[in-house]
Amino acid sequence: MKQTLLSILHAFSLRLGRHRFYTAVMVVGTAVTLAFVMVVVMVYDFRTADMAPETQRSRLLYNAGTQCMHPDRTNMLGYRALGPTAFRVLFDNLPGVDGRTWHGGLNTAVCALPASSDRRTVMLRAVAANWFDFFRYDFVAGRPFTPAEYDAGRAAFEPSDDEWRRVRNRADGVVRRFVVISRSLARRLFGSEDGAVGRQLLLDFEEARVVGVVADVSSIFQTAYADVWEPFTLTNEENLDPCRATAGLIGFRYGVLRLEPGASPASVRAEVDRRLVQLNNQGLEYVLTDPRLYTHTEYTFFRDGSIGAGQVCVLLLAVLLVVPAVGISGLVHAQMQSRLGEIAIRKAYGASNAGIIARLFAESLGTTLTGGVLGYGLSCGLVVAGSKWLLGTGGVEPEGIAVGGDLLLRPSLFGAVLAACLLFNALSTLLPAWLAVHRPISHTLTGGE
Repeated sequence: MKQTLLSILHAFSLRLGRHRFYTAVMVVGTAVTLAFVMVVVMVYDFRTADMAPETQRSRLLYNAGTQCMHPDRTNMLGYRALGPTAFRVLFDNLPGVDGRTWHGGLNTAVCALPASSDRRTVMLRAVAANWFDFFRYDFVAGRPFTPAEYDAGRAAFEPSDDEWRRVRNRADGVVRRFVVISRSLARRLFGSEDGAVGRQLLLDFEEARVVGVVADVSSIFQTAYADVWEPFTLTNEENLDPCRATAGLIGFRYGVLRLEPGASPASVRAEVDRRLVQLNNQGLEYVLTDPRLYTHTEYTFFRDGSIGAGQVCVLLLAVLLVVPAVGISGLVHAQMQSRLGEIAIRKAYGASNAGIIARLFAESLGTTLTGGVLGYGLSCGLVVAGSKWLLGTGGVEPEGIAVGGDLLLRPSLFGAVLAACLLFNALSTLLPAWLAVHRPISHTLTGGE
């Protein structure tokens, strides 16, 4: 391996010394081509790979709501989140599922310190009691809320004559609202992570106590992401419409199911459909249809589309690699014409066609690898600079879209760079090299065509 690498470096240094302009054009062309290829690979990888905190994306199914209506198809409520009754009937003890959780969606809230006029908008997510066991957050201070703190949300409301819920944060001096916040929010409000634990803040002008601080989560993780996580009990689901109006069929729960290893999403969907029929046959005022369950890739790209994200990426990569490779191949072929004499002499001294092609391939590989390294650096810059539109998620503030070194410096991406380099080099070099070595020696040495 070491000898092969040294021979590639030696061949590349010889080419650089003899053909500087040609080599520079090859390196730049390869770098730009592979930069765009890697942008596609990175976006797909960031969105679908198993990475903390969403370490089991490949095993997850997401419920994006269901349609609710009267049995005669009147009074349609559209696609809404599930209520507690439907959630338990459809998702409790599902064969092929070894874990489930839910959340209330991503919402904006106004956050400030007590007695402070400095207010900021944060992304708030109401989550189930097992949320921080289901996903792998990095707690840098404090802890998740305890079962008692989670259940305290059930007693956090007082009667109100209007339609707005009123949160009773304290009863006899006991705080009823507990939250987990991100590291960046803790530093902005309290100066440090440890200094935030146990402190009070205001969310939509209601008091809450911080019990834990987690490392910032990029909005690339569209289910795990938030600035503030609060107990789902604070949603007051059972006492609000549409939950009350539909007897618990529709509410505020977006489910996340974790499949057992080897379990089929299709079989889980079939079981959910069977349970849905049983639920609708109970004679309730409302019925449910189309319980949308998506794998992680389906949930992230082209929901309900007739084409898969993988197919789109493969087609796009093929175009990005093949078209530039054809152009570079023409440049390589033109450059080969100036080396026909050298190739003929090598053949005259007994060099085989395969040996000559291997040498030409090694020389070009050095150029391609150099362009690949530059292209990888360029692609990282493009992804970071364009993260807001490449990786943005609806409803997320621009500052929530962060791409750090832990995402960019991944072994799988380096492997993708190497594979792209080898493929691009093969596409652009092998055909011109094959044509060059199959020219008759006599024609080459005498200048014949």
